Amino acid sequence: MTLPSLLKKIQSHEAMKGTNTPIAAAVLILLMHDAEDNLFLIITKRPESFASYAGDYCFPGGMRDPSDRDLQMTAEREVEEELGLNPSHYQLIKSLDDFQDRYDNLVRPFIALITQADFEKHLKQSHSEVAGIYYFPLTHLHQLERNKSLEQLIRIAPTYSYTAGEVFIWGLTARIMVHLGNIIYDSHKPTGKTRV
Repeated sequence: MTLPSLLKKIQSHEAMKGTNTPIAAAVLILLMHDAEDNLFLIITKRPESFASYAGDYCFPGGMRDPSDRDLQMTAEREVEEELGLNPSHYQLIKSLDDFQDRYDNLVRPFIALITQADFEKHLKQSHSEVAGIYYFPLTHLHQLERNKSLEQLIRIAPTYSYTAGEVFIWGLTARIMVHLGNIIYDSHKPTGKTRV
């Protein structure tokens, strides 16, 4: 799939908005393309020292701050704090469907386009917030599969996961990735959260 056709699919998607919650968060899906137009998603690894989601692989983002005018600002602020990237370094495309985290708080994913050259030129990784960066090949979105054992453990379905060496992606990040795959590849994997 060419980059223009992929962007057209994303831009034509009508995002479903969820109910606002007192605590809300936003993440930024950085869609990175290299000189050969290979496409990757930027995934960050959380430090093992974090009290929550320690060592997890996820999109850059975080909780809305009272000073944030909206969730787009939350996503932009968090990406600047974690990776040193400001909005002039990438092209914001749009928001995708709203999600709920495990505590039923609203999480809004935004997607943006960045070249690998710009990403690597402007990257200023905050080592207190980001332990590592993983380039997830966009073509691997098909490899996210339901993990029944995890569903039984955390009592939430569907629960998807992806493994590549020591990289393990699951939970809300994996559900958002499946949602993106549904948009790009006209798939219909369920992404709503149900407690089981």
